[in-house]
Amino acid sequence: MLIGISLGPGDPELLTIKAEKTLKNADKVYVPGERAKKLVEKYCEPTTLKFPMTSDTEVLEKYWNKHVEEIAPIAQEKTVAFAVLGDVNFFSTFGHIKRIIEQKHPDIEIQTIPGVSAITATASKMNLFIDTSFKVTDGSQQQTKIIMKATELEKQIEELKKQGYNEFILGKELYTEKEEITTDIPEESPYFSILLARKNQNKTKNP
Repeated sequence: MLIGISLGPGDPELLTIKAEKTLKNADKVYVPGERAKKLVEKYCEPTTLKFPMTSDTEVLEKYWNKHVEEIAPIAQEKTVAFAVLGDVNFFSTFGHIKRIIEQKHPDIEIQTIPGVSAITATASKMNLFIDTSFKVTDGSQQQTKIIMKATELEKQIEELKKQGYNEFILGKELYTEKEEITTDIPEESPYFSILLARKNQNKTKNP
């Protein structure tokens, strides 16, 4: 098993309880740099993987594949954790490791532990309260949209399709006993619902 662990923005007190428990119990822990290493050393003895400071995806792809060759054999037999700053599911090194393992080693189970993201941490540091829509971008083309309080789904999906979105995943009451995740989208949904929409170039029809 491979578990991606979110370490948050850098404050050791902002690690989640679940992250701490997993770091203590994992058979092997990897980190992508010294800042992450310092955050986890209290709970385990991590192995630091080196990644070059470059935006050249061809170079990075070689390093991602190289590290997967080391991680995968262990993850097939034991519990391996890969801990990164921020949240593992947003703009993280772990996302690329996960992608390659899913392609080359589909037998390995992968889980992720969410954490305090740079987005929410920034709002706290800047003393901001945001209650209207906002955009987060790294400058690349927008391919994903997340809609909170997705209650009027028929109307919302119709508008999203006009914008080029063609893949939809609905999450209801996430992290509760009533949790449901589905691609079978109803016309309406409860208040605590989140709709994820993607522009999937390989998809010819909607779920």
